[in-house]
Amino acid sequence: MIMKSKLFFLFLGIMMCCTSNAVAAKKILIGADISALTLLEAQGVVYYENGKSKDLIAILKDNGFNAVRLRLFVNPKKDGIVDNDLAYTINLARRAKAADMIFLLNFHYSDTWADPQQQIKPTAWNKMSFDELKQTVHNYTASVIAAFKKENLLPDIVQIGNEITPGILWPDGSVSEANDTEIQWGKFTSLLKAGIAGVREAAPDANIKIMLHIDQGGKKSVSRWFFSNINKYHVSYDMIGVSYYPWWHGKIKNLKENLNYIATELKKDVVVVETAYPHKEQVNWHDHPPVGKMEFPLTPRGQYDMLSKVTKTILQVPDNRGTGAFYWFPESIPVAGKNNWLGGAAALFDHNGNALPGIHAFADTVPIKR
Repeated sequence: MIMKSKLFFLFLGIMMCCTSNAVAAKKILIGADISALTLLEAQGVVYYENGKSKDLIAILKDNGFNAVRLRLFVNPKKDGIVDNDLAYTINLARRAKAADMIFLLNFHYSDTWADPQQQIKPTAWNKMSFDELKQTVHNYTASVIAAFKKENLLPDIVQIGNEITPGILWPDGSVSEANDTEIQWGKFTSLLKAGIAGVREAAPDANIKIMLHIDQGGKKSVSRWFFSNINKYHVSYDMIGVSYYPWWHGKIKNLKENLNYIATELKKDVVVVETAYPHKEQVNWHDHPPVGKMEFPLTPRGQYDMLSKVTKTILQVPDNRGTGAFYWFPESIPVAGKNNWLGGAAALFDHNGNALPGIHAFADTVPIKR
């Protein structure tokens, strides 16, 4: 009896140890969307850490980042920072892969920004019938993946569209407002399936993870509505990405509620695939962020604390399904003639290129540096 008791407590101890290390056993993505990096470097931007100039990817890696997200436009007009065509993205992916970073490729399926306000078809695709459009999405996606494969730069994760809450390739794939109908959901999901098939057919043995990305990271009701429809039409995907900008998407408690819903009800791994927070106030923000109504001060320390809190929230997602976070546009030092979002105030560097405390927040919060 004594021996059985000892064995029981030994077993219990092992189980408790394994449970407490569940997060540590899973690779947490500490990522950054650095899609404008090449363009800003060409304008003379230099990044510093501890007073020494360094390659930005090296700074990120030295501070625990292990993943890079890169956007891709179809035929960008190269105005502002809309510069990310295939050649540009391949070259930047090569740098990320050389640094042993996990690579997330973000298809916009547009010549410009695709987001909740606009999902504009590429100009070259405008006059296609729906069947032609669907085949083009498949062929284009497959050709892009084949191009990365040829360069030995296959992405580890692929987003089929960017912030696709209202659909893609409007009007054909719109599901927003008056277009929230069965016919439109059938079209939208057919386009998604075409893109997903293109990825899998171009690299059948690569085990590339498919991500669907919506905005409204703090709204469980949006996730329920969107993914109940996605599942109704049997779209095959692996991960869910959400955007979380506090001034648009609510407080940390709202983010937590949504992430927990995704994990427990949808049973999918979830990534906060876009987040950011200002380290200072700017005069040219117009109506956002709402200064004085934020949970954290608009200071370098406030930026650090917000990112730390987001990371803790991800680590606490049930069933070990909180998979990571990506900071959006950390490189956005102001450059004349370029649109640096929020005037560069949400970068992880000050206006002179010096790394801010926020760059340490993700890795400081994850139990084991990865």
